[in-house]
Amino acid sequence: MQSAPSLDADLDVALGTASLSAKTAQFDPNLLRFFRQSEFSTPTFEAMHENVWRGPFIADNWRRQFAVSGGKPNESLAAAGRMIGLGTRRTLLGNPIAAAEEAAKKTGALKAVLERMKSQGIIKGEILDPAEVPETVQQAAALVLQVALETINYRRAAFEGVTDFANSYQRMLDYDPESDDPLANRRALELFRSVDMRYLFAGAHDITLAATQAQALVQATSPTTTFSYSVSTDWGVVVLSGGGNTAYPEGPVLLIIDTGGADSYLNVPSNQSLANWVSVVIDTSGNDKYLSLPALADTPVDKFDGRRGKGKFGPGSALFGVSVGIDGGGEDVYRSHRPGLGSATMGAAVLLDAGGDDVYDAYADSLGYGKFGIGVLEDLSGKDRYSGFSQVEGCGQTSGCGMLLDRAGDDVYVANDTVLDFASPQSKDHNANMSQGAGNGRRADYLDGHSLSGGIGILYDQGGADMYSCGIFGQGVGYWEGIGFLWDSEGNDTYSGQWYAQGASAHFAIGYLEDEGGDDLYLAPMNMAMGAGHDFGTGYLVDRGGNDKYRGPNLSLGAGNANGIGWFVDLRGDDTYDSSGVTLGKAAEAPKGTLRERGLCLGLFMDLGGKDMFPAQATWAKDATRIANWTDRGPSPAESQLGIFWDR
Repeated sequence: MQSAPSLDADLDVALGTASLSAKTAQFDPNLLRFFRQSEFSTPTFEAMHENVWRGPFIADNWRRQFAVSGGKPNESLAAAGRMIGLGTRRTLLGNPIAAAEEAAKKTGALKAVLERMKSQGIIKGEILDPAEVPETVQQAAALVLQVALETINYRRAAFEGVTDFANSYQRMLDYDPESDDPLANRRALELFRSVDMRYLFAGAHDITLAATQAQALVQATSPTTTFSYSVSTDWGVVVLSGGGNTAYPEGPVLLIIDTGGADSYLNVPSNQSLANWVSVVIDTSGNDKYLSLPALADTPVDKFDGRRGKGKFGPGSALFGVSVGIDGGGEDVYRSHRPGLGSATMGAAVLLDAGGDDVYDAYADSLGYGKFGIGVLEDLSGKDRYSGFSQVEGCGQTSGCGMLLDRAGDDVYVANDTVLDFASPQSKDHNANMSQGAGNGRRADYLDGHSLSGGIGILYDQGGADMYSCGIFGQGVGYWEGIGFLWDSEGNDTYSGQWYAQGASAHFAIGYLEDEGGDDLYLAPMNMAMGAGHDFGTGYLVDRGGNDKYRGPNLSLGAGNANGIGWFVDLRGDDTYDSSGVTLGKAAEAPKGTLRERGLCLGLFMDLGGKDMFPAQATWAKDATRIANWTDRGPSPAESQLGIFWDR
C-alpha cells in the first residue's frame, strides 16, 4: 500500500505548474494575525495548519498508532491526549499498574482493598465476606478498586485550581457554548483555564488499563455461575453478579462486574455526582442494553418525543471524572438521548464492545465525543449501526478528542438529516450534524469575542463495506481551528453528505477524509465537499485505490474559497468525476481592496493513475492534462487565487 510521504515528489511537480512549491504555497502568518482569534488550539492543528502539505504525513502517523491499539483503549486514550497536547506515556518504562496486578492475585485481595477503603472513610458500613464470589471475579474487582485508590490524587490535582467545584460541576451540566450571556461565558472560560486535564488523563489511563485487564480475568467465568455481592461506598456502589438477567437501576456506580445473562443498565457507567468520580462496568456476555431511559429499550432516539431533555448525562459518559464500560460480547443495544456512549466533558470516557452486531443510537455529544476531555467508543467486530443527530460518531470540541474506532464489519453510520432538530444556517432543510470525524470550535467574533479552538474528532473504520450519511458538516470536517478525521481502511464504501462534507473545512480549520481502498462512491449535491477549504481552512480528500465515482457540487474536488486551500488526491484506479462550478482544481476570487486579496487561495486536484472520465463542461479537466487555473494573479503566485488540475 502506498504511504503518505510518496505524495511529496508529485506534489512539488504539481504545484510547479503555477510556479509554486510546498514551501511557498502556505497560509501567510502575516495576514493570519488579523483574522485568527482563539484559545486552546491543539498541537496537531498547529502543525497541520502551519505546513498544509505535511498533513497526510502527520495524519498517517496518528492513524498508524490507532491501527494497532485495537482492544487496548488505554493506548488510544493516551494517543488522543498527545494529539491535543495533554498526553502521557504511562507505559514508556513498564506497566504502571504492575504492583496492583500482583496485589490482586493474593488470597483475600478483595476483602483487603475494601478494608483499606473503609480505613479511609470511603466505606461507612459493614463489609461482608465475598467468599461466594468466584476467585477470578474477586481478583478483577480488587484490581480496579486498588487502581482507583491509587489514582484519586490525579483527579484531585486536575481540579486543584477550581475554586467553586460543586457549582462548576452543575454549570457544566447546563452550559451552552452558543450562549450570549457574557457572565456565564466568563465563568466557563475561567473554569477551562483553571483545570489541568493531564493529571486526570494519566489516572484515566491506569483505570482503563485495569478495567481491560479485569475483563480478561473474568471472561472465562461461566455465564451460568450464580453469585451476588454488593457494598456501598461514598464513590458509588460495588456490585459483583453472575448467572442471571439483571436490571441495574440509575444511581452512582463505582464498579459493576456481571458475568452472565441479558442485562440492562440505566445511565451507567457515568459520573453521577462529584463524589462518584470513577465508574466502571464490565459485562462478559449476553444481549445487553445500556439506556438513558427505560422507554428507549425498544424506541429509537429519533422516534422518542423526550429526546431534547437536558441536565443529566447518560450511559458511558464522564463529567469531572472517569467512566469505563467494557462489554465482552452479544447483540447489544446502546441508546441514549443524553450525552453518552463514549462522551467526556472535562473527563475521560471509554466504551469498548468486543463483538456482536450492535446498535448504537444517540442524540448529541455522544458516540465518541470530547470537550476538555477524551471520549473513546471502540467496537472490535460485527455489523454495527451507529446513529445520532449532532456532534456524534467522532467529534472533538475545545481541548477535547472524541473518537469512534470500529475494527471490523460492514457498518452503517447515520448522522440524522431527516428529523430536523438541528436545522443548519446553510439550509433549513438539513441538519448541521458536525459528525463522523468532526472538530468543532466556538466562534465568538459575533458574540463576546472569546472564540475557542475546536478539538479533534476521529472516525476510524478498519474493515468492511461501509455506508456513511450526513447532512451539513460531516465526514472529515473541521470548524474554527478544529480537526476532523475520517479514515476508512478497506471495502467498497459509500459516502453521502450535503454541504461541508468529505474533507471540508471552515474558518482556520482542517477537514480530512482518507480511504485506503475499494471501489467507493462519494455523493455531495450542495456545496463545499471532497477536498475543499474555506476561510484559511484546509480540506483534504485522499483516496488511495479503487475505481471510484465522485458526484460533487460547487466548491469541490480540490477547491479553495475565501483564502482556503482544498487538496484532492486519487492515487490509482479508473475514476469518474461529475461536478460543476468552482471544482476540479479551481479557487474563488478574493474581495478587492481588502487584506484577503494578497492571501493565497488554492484548489489542487491530483489524479495519479488510471483512465478517468470528467464532465464535459469542465473543459480544462482531461486525462494526462496539467494546467493552472488562475482566478486572480497577485504580485507573486503565493499572493494569488488559483487552482491546479494535475492528472498523470
